[in-house]
Amino acid sequence: MNRRFLPGLRTLLLGTMYIVALAVAAALITDTLALARQLPSVATTSPSPTMAPSAATPQTRAVPLIKLPTPVPPTPIPVSADAATGLPGYHPKTGRYIAVWMPPSFSGGSRASFEANKDIIDEISPFWYATDSSGRLYGTRNDELVRIAHENNILIIPTIHNISDPSSVVTVLTNPQRRARHIQNIVDEVLARNYDGIDIDYESLDSSLREEYSAFIKELAEALHAQGKMLTVAAHAKDKDYGGLGGYQDWAEIGQFVDRLRIMTYDYSWRGSGPGPVAPLYWVQSVAEYARSVVDPTKVVIGVPFYGYDWPPGGRARALPWRDIEDLIEEQSLTVNLMQRSAQGRVDESYFYYRSSQGTRTVWFMTDSGLESKIDTIQSMDLAGLAIWQLGYEKPEYWEVIRREMVEDPALIQRAINPLLPEH
Repeated sequence: MNRRFLPGLRTLLLGTMYIVALAVAAALITDTLALARQLPSVATTSPSPTMAPSAATPQTRAVPLIKLPTPVPPTPIPVSADAATGLPGYHPKTGRYIAVWMPPSFSGGSRASFEANKDIIDEISPFWYATDSSGRLYGTRNDELVRIAHENNILIIPTIHNISDPSSVVTVLTNPQRRARHIQNIVDEVLARNYDGIDIDYESLDSSLREEYSAFIKELAEALHAQGKMLTVAAHAKDKDYGGLGGYQDWAEIGQFVDRLRIMTYDYSWRGSGPGPVAPLYWVQSVAEYARSVVDPTKVVIGVPFYGYDWPPGGRARALPWRDIEDLIEEQSLTVNLMQRSAQGRVDESYFYYRSSQGTRTVWFMTDSGLESKIDTIQSMDLAGLAIWQLGYEKPEYWEVIRREMVEDPALIQRAINPLLPEH
């Protein structure tokens, strides 16, 4: 072959190979795009409360299985500078936490009390939710309260309870799949409604559920904490591990995971018992001593009753808010007695008797000095604070005691300087 033709032939071959390579590349790109169109799409936006549940893609779930009478989108809440940076407002506002349980409806006396004391309240827990045996949530909710709470630097931690049907949570706790579904439902609702956490009030369970209850609290705490949310737990008062109704609640175990252990230190004398003090101080102190021995004291919150009990002769008591107690005293010009001590120790509660069609009835309620002595106990044991049951029931002077005793509590300053002191 003539060598003069070789360079031209080489160029022709290279050009042909280049054109073929481009054609192959174009075909591959076309096939890739066609395959991509067949793949399932991945959600890239924030979950919507109206999205349907999907077992295959749990990361995109948002409020499945929630059955509420008013499933409306939440009212937009103004985003503060702290919220934009992921930093919560400072708490406690005073030296100790002040938490309040609220009735489901944000109206009447509870709203008036909230408005009057929102400057010192840290946490509110409206009684909004219950659950069924499948782990679904039921109840009411109020986006206006969420907005107002956040505008006033108050953490909103709604309560899920089993008061109307204590057995409803048994199958949820004992079935790992239902328990996981229940936890997912809770986390979805907290995120969708812009809550700061959730409060669990599962009461009157059998002590045989101890391990399952502990597992639930641990798993729920981990799921909420992963989202930057809190878990508080209402606990039956007890001064030993298996005491009273609280045998199923292992404080040493669940205390490692909860953010607050709110101990219901009231109903020492209850609806079904005979007349007596609702929360005698000697009992509250005994419960608090046990709590701080097994749980970090900075998590221990002492419950205080903003109500009294009215017992008929030989029957079940009814709970009375202060306004009803005051009406009885004024209408019948009753003499109010103070029990400062009993054989067991300090009591600090008031009581009186009055006539009715059923016979002589007996009423017991907390005094101002009784509330002050409970706050003194919280301070002397360096506990986290108090939780009030419930907002709107109270004697107005109770808030004067709280402001005097807790707002001026020097604990906040002391804690700030402790790290600067030797051996701290």
